[in-house]
Amino acid sequence: MTTSTKNPTQTYPKDTSPPPKVTSPAVNNSWAEKVKISDSSSRFKLDPIPRQSHGDQLCISEEMIETNSSKWSRCMVGFIPGFTMSYRMVNTIASRVWRSCGLEQVTTMANGFMIFHFTTEEEMQAVMERGPWLFGDNTILLQQWHPGYKFDKNKISKVPVWIRLHGLPFPLWNQNGLSLAASMVGRPLACDSQTYNCQRLEYARLCVEIDAALPKVTSFEIVSPLSHEPIVVDVDYEWTPSHCPTCKTYGHSCKRSRQPPPVVATGHTGKPFGGQPSPNSPHSHSTHKP
Repeated sequence: MTTSTKNPTQTYPKDTSPPPKVTSPAVNNSWAEKVKISDSSSRFKLDPIPRQSHGDQLCISEEMIETNSSKWSRCMVGFIPGFTMSYRMVNTIASRVWRSCGLEQVTTMANGFMIFHFTTEEEMQAVMERGPWLFGDNTILLQQWHPGYKFDKNKISKVPVWIRLHGLPFPLWNQNGLSLAASMVGRPLACDSQTYNCQRLEYARLCVEIDAALPKVTSFEIVSPLSHEPIVVDVDYEWTPSHCPTCKTYGHSCKRSRQPPPVVATGHTGKPFGGQPSPNSPHSHSTHKP
């Protein structure tokens, strides 16, 4: 005869402690979590170069600069004197106006500089040719990136501006002649298509780089066999940034003198180039379009 023995039921004291707190891995602040890299697809391998001696200077060869400058040569650097825009606003305005002109990417920097990446250098140059541009109610200074560019608003000593030369003799309306004429004002950069093709002869429209340390040229003379007397060429500036004669830089003035807003260039109809800004939306337009 088999006798089954049933164990008595065991009882335990009631647990009154609070439930364990669940900690999300995202807020785990341990050192291991901080240095942990979970996704290897976001990493790019660097060259295993030995550590350099402390205090040594990093020397970069000219060949390396030229090799890595190609992708940046189609970039335009911009900044607005005395004003900083959020990335969202900059991206909205630039994309709406320049996306059809080859704009690929917009990036901003903490010090207020903006970088506009274009598909080709020619498309970027075409955008600059149609300047100067307004972002909102603010004029934006635009320059093509170059290896020696310094992202320091207090050291902007050279800027590109568009000028109009009145009274330029017709024999100078070619690449060499226009370059010579532009060099009387600044460093020659470009001219618009109507000037190059001699389709508008009232004035030659050129883009030059001016230097804050040099006096502003408002006219110059040409001596040639064309005339017994020097030919006077008048120089009009479509727009120039504020200039500080003390610091010899652009973008501010130690005298804090207010400069009038850029003049909107007009055509024969008297209407401003570039159209009107859309209501209730960020607006940007060129103060001059040839």
